[in-house]
Amino acid sequence: MTGRRYRPLLAVGCVLLGFLVATVVRVRPADPAARLTREYRLADLIERQQQSTTVLRRQVAGLRTEVEEVRGAQAGGEGRAAAREQDLADLGLVAGLVPVGGPGVRVTLDDSDLDRAPTGNVNDLVIHSQDVQAVVNALWKAGAEAVAINGQRLVSTSAVLCVGNTLLLNGTVHSPPYTVAAVGAGKDRFEADALVRRLHDAAATFGLRFSVDREDAVEVPAFRGATTLAYARPAS
Repeated sequence: MTGRRYRPLLAVGCVLLGFLVATVVRVRPADPAARLTREYRLADLIERQQQSTTVLRRQVAGLRTEVEEVRGAQAGGEGRAAAREQDLADLGLVAGLVPVGGPGVRVTLDDSDLDRAPTGNVNDLVIHSQDVQAVVNALWKAGAEAVAINGQRLVSTSAVLCVGNTLLLNGTVHSPPYTVAAVGAGKDRFEADALVRRLHDAAATFGLRFSVDREDAVEVPAFRGATTLAYARPAS
């Protein structure tokens, strides 16, 4: 009898429990996107992707600007480097550190074959350093761009010195004949120099060899000596 008495209460409890479950399910917040149709959800996704794409495009544009700036800086640096290289090349040419070739004049000087000088002075039968220096000076005046004596390039520190019957040049000793090559010198201008005319007269009188030839391809080598100046210091 007791079990039959509680059966109605159990039934009422089950009904109430079901009602509460249904109520909880209904009051749970729904996903707003779930209420949208498939077309609307796709449009929203496209809009978000477009916004993301816009941001990425801005970043790409900024990176491209940076790349162009770097390229511009490199191009400017390359231009400056090329200008510096040209300056170095010009300075190397002036300093005699690069070989030079082109049309010019070749002068040869040599001692006389005579055994006795008409003046009785044996010094009149040999080529002296002042004779070679006179030739070099006349070549510079005639427009020479580069000069070499027996293959020794003349630079601002070169000195033509006579040591006995030899010539000291750039620390090297040379004996006659002396061959002086000058790129860019004009033969007519060289021959018009007063000292050159005197050398021609001396050559005719004492049998000295003094020849002047114009050539289309004169080669003057680069200076091979030391480029650092050395000078005396007072003793302490």
